[in-house]
Amino acid sequence: MNKFWSIIAIIFSSISCQIFIHNLVAPKPIIFSQNLARASQKNSGFNCNAAKQNIGDNREFCISYEIVENTIHKYRKIGAIVELEGLNLPRPKVTGKATIPLQFLAGGKAFTVTATLGKKSGNFLLDTGASTSIIATETVKELGLIGKPVPEELLTYAVAGDECLEMKANLHSLPVLKIDNVKVEGLTVLEFTTTVMPERLSGVLGMDILSNFDVEIHPQTQELKLLPPTPIPTENIDDAIPLKTKLGVMLAEVEINGKGPFIFMLDTGAESIFISQKLANQLNISAAERQEIRVQGFCGIEMAEYASLTKVKMGNYQLTNLETVILSSPVLKLLEVDGILGQNFLNNYQQYWRFSNKNSQNFPIKGSLLLIPFD
Repeated sequence: MNKFWSIIAIIFSSISCQIFIHNLVAPKPIIFSQNLARASQKNSGFNCNAAKQNIGDNREFCISYEIVENTIHKYRKIGAIVELEGLNLPRPKVTGKATIPLQFLAGGKAFTVTATLGKKSGNFLLDTGASTSIIATETVKELGLIGKPVPEELLTYAVAGDECLEMKANLHSLPVLKIDNVKVEGLTVLEFTTTVMPERLSGVLGMDILSNFDVEIHPQTQELKLLPPTPIPTENIDDAIPLKTKLGVMLAEVEINGKGPFIFMLDTGAESIFISQKLANQLNISAAERQEIRVQGFCGIEMAEYASLTKVKMGNYQLTNLETVILSSPVLKLLEVDGILGQNFLNNYQQYWRFSNKNSQNFPIKGSLLLIPFD
């Protein structure tokens, strides 16, 4: 039986609100996901519509009763990893090339692009951490789409938090998707009816689209290029990072603090670096170096830890003093990786992604990533 695997984008970004900590009013970023938030938010943790107090000059600040005095809690949100077995989706027909402006998502480091779906234009997250593209329920309603429910017995998932009783998904055959001069026909995507897209996102552009191109991402100029596939230039072969594929997403070897290599998923939809508890222990990150944080998970709040990594190296490229979140949720375990490399590393470089021919599941067999430091 053919198998189809889908990795839900793991996406993070931040919004700011003034919070009350130990009788002080201090502007502090409260970090939420701008990805897949639960449709019901009554137990979703920090609420900027909670009790407010006037502090003069017609300004107010929020008081969250989840915040403990003398403790600064950073909030992050992680999505989910979903495995769909026994489905064989048709390969979309992708033509054209494009140079497209990128926009930052909600002031974070992840990017969105504008695309047209049928007669509707919307913003879509650019996400190498999603093997399959996703459509927002609101967009489904606006387009009048009728999806096919995915049987629960075909759904296996790992999420952060334990408040979800179930996860429901639909498959949708989309009208023509246009990204500037790129045309995608016959695309089948996922909709998760128990989630909502933030920032009025229409959906997520995943690897089922991106892997048909050479993908260039230029963070400084906020520009995306989708180009016909080409071989790695001879002069760049030694610097290109080899990529392996698993469940439709790309993995690479990464060294942390001089140790490794470890296996990381490369995710343009993730704001930060995420590592497992096992890897944190291997790196000898002491209790004194860890700060407790709250992770707003796909299915509720759970505790995690924040730390700083002295050195992160991938291929010939190295950065120092990068933040990381240490996760104990089953999300990384299902993917069987040591961590996720996000935009706090990737966005320091111009990125040139290349992908090989597809396997029977329509995923690239391998790929490469060339990083060029900014001048």
